[in-house]
Amino acid sequence: MFARLLQCRTGHAFTGEYYRAINKPERGYACTCGVPLQTRDHLLVGCPDLEQHRAPLYAFAPQLVVADLLGTKEGLQATVKFLKASGAFLKPTGEEAAPVDV
Repeated sequence: MFARLLQCRTGHAFTGEYYRAINKPERGYACTCGVPLQTRDHLLVGCPDLEQHRAPLYAFAPQLVVADLLGTKEGLQATVKFLKASGAFLKPTGEEAAPVDV
């Protein structure tokens, strides 16, 4: 869990945004929800596929401010609960991630 939280905070996570930054188009840039570029912020606060897991985030920061979620002790605790429940920022298994030009 520590590694996933650190990856989320630093942006070095299994996201389309990171794959684009390191020039790995074969990993895919799109989110499973259909957004053409999967980003950290999208996964934390915007992806409809993860909405059912955001209760801990809303309990801490009803406006879902990413700086608060990742920049405070309480926010990090809420984010860990979200990560555990949602599986966000895990390495994709491969079939759901198709390359997208952005």
